[in-house]
Amino acid sequence: MDSVAYHGEVWTDYSGFATVRLPAEAARLEPPVEIELQDLEPPSTARVTGEFESGRFTIRTDEPHVKVAWRLRGRRPRGYLPHPHHKETT
Repeated sequence: MDSVAYHGEVWTDYSGFATVRLPAEAARLEPPVEIELQDLEPPSTARVTGEFESGRFTIRTDEPHVKVAWRLRGRRPRGYLPHPHHKETT
């Protein structure tokens, strides 16, 4: 199986929540899926509040309006063929 990684940044809302939605092919990743978070500004405590499901996950911080960097790593199922125009990050 091939390993794949996705990464990005997201701002939490006024309640300290943010939902990260990945490309459709990410919904087919097989466990274990690892998610790393790093709050960037202002400093806070970022954590995943919902498991990775249907190509998305939810982040919660203890303060509102926090910029969080995230990285998700997982494995593609055997026989997966990416779309020919999709740019991979591994």
